[in-house]
Amino acid sequence: MSHQHFFKWTAIFLASVYCFDAVAADETVVIHPAIYDGPIRNPLMGFIGPINGRHEFATLAREYVRWNAIENSASDGVDKLRAYSDAHWANVAEKNIKIIPRVFLEWPKSSGGGQDEAYWPIDSYWPADLPRDFASEQFKQRVVRMIAKMGEAWDCDPRIAFIEMGIVGPWGEQHHPSVSIEMQTLMGDAFTKAFKHKLVVNRYPWDFKDYQFGIHWDSFGNPGWEMRTHVPDLEGRLADRWKTAPMAGEMAFSIDPKSAKLRLGSSPTDAVANHADTLVQYIRRWHWNALGWVSNYDAKNANAATGAARIQSAFGYRFVIDEVQYSARVEPGEKLSLAFKVRNLGSAPIYDNWPVEVSLLNPTSRESVWKTNFAKLDIRQWLPGGFSDQGKGLVIGDKDRTGFEWKTGLDYDIRPASYDIRGGFKLPRDLPAGEYILALSILDPAGKLPCARFAIKNYFKGGHHPIGKIGVGQTVLQPELASVIFDDLASDKSLHYLVEPK
Repeated sequence: MSHQHFFKWTAIFLASVYCFDAVAADETVVIHPAIYDGPIRNPLMGFIGPINGRHEFATLAREYVRWNAIENSASDGVDKLRAYSDAHWANVAEKNIKIIPRVFLEWPKSSGGGQDEAYWPIDSYWPADLPRDFASEQFKQRVVRMIAKMGEAWDCDPRIAFIEMGIVGPWGEQHHPSVSIEMQTLMGDAFTKAFKHKLVVNRYPWDFKDYQFGIHWDSFGNPGWEMRTHVPDLEGRLADRWKTAPMAGEMAFSIDPKSAKLRLGSSPTDAVANHADTLVQYIRRWHWNALGWVSNYDAKNANAATGAARIQSAFGYRFVIDEVQYSARVEPGEKLSLAFKVRNLGSAPIYDNWPVEVSLLNPTSRESVWKTNFAKLDIRQWLPGGFSDQGKGLVIGDKDRTGFEWKTGLDYDIRPASYDIRGGFKLPRDLPAGEYILALSILDPAGKLPCARFAIKNYFKGGHHPIGKIGVGQTVLQPELASVIFDDLASDKSLHYLVEPK
């Protein structure tokens, strides 16, 4: 009898005596992880919260950057911008927070009053040597120079999630004045040249038509003018833009009672507590990745907490693993065959191609004894479902309360695809024989640490997803893991990334 058959029949005999479900040495293990139903604090998506990391779900923080804080004269170089970044974002990596920066020049002193009065007077953050004139040749030259410095400092900075164009108009919202066609070409070319790694979003869907930027809608879902002007582009010309560029922004709220009636809630708490269905519908329909301001809800309000959990679960990506297959036993120095099926039950892709790691964990310490990444795998291609009535919404309401109705419901009627992922990995010859736990993880390239999580219950604190037991040089009698050893995914606050010293 061969050595391999001896172990196979020994395993079967032991299983019959001790009531284990034995797996033969030459068999394939098949595991079906249970889906995790709750909201997940995953990077690069979801509620946009404070930079201190205290929001229950947010891993994104918007930073409004005053122009004169990073350049107050033409002689200021990129070092001043880098120094600002290091001072303001010194601790974000340890909190697993990434920044969405927006450089701006003007901030209104008040947001009350009529449409025109809302933007005056302003607090000015123009550099000392640049006169206030959005149309001047001097401003155009400085804008191109500023964007180039932003790219030099931020394009490869792991603390940056993506870039909001900003700069023009109050709050950098690209209105009052609007961005002219000439300025769109100037800024569009400059941002495209400066940012090869970070994605860029602009304010209005009808601007920058010749560029592949995403959108930051800063009055997300507001009935009336906002819905009338944004929805036709989001479901028309830009209907597929979400596949390659993030859709983000914020909801808008007002202390003015008349204005508040025209919005999705009078406050963030009201919005998530009483309008969660509408927000989930919009997030799903337009494949939204992230929103701010609405994140300021009162988490102690029970209805708000329930609504916020639903909304966080709708944002961005949400990867579930339906099945994993792998070799029951592998000899040291031989190939481990592994395959899994994954679906995206969220609303958008992940916009950075983070690597997927396969590892063998010590079953006692849970430390990796061997690990490697899937080759030629682009997880940005794991797309969610869609709606069959895209662009076919029925306009409802009046001029001030314009909205849309669709025949489909909150969930996609075009179901998300199932992606089959396969890999073969040669184990080291000197890997000690024994029983290990096979695990999968999604790594942040900054430090190559597990950071993004699959929505499955198979989870260990620190970001690993334990799939099942595997034998190296020996046979495993019971490959499936007992669920009692798993950690709760939502309660793990240990995830972080690393910023390499310059």
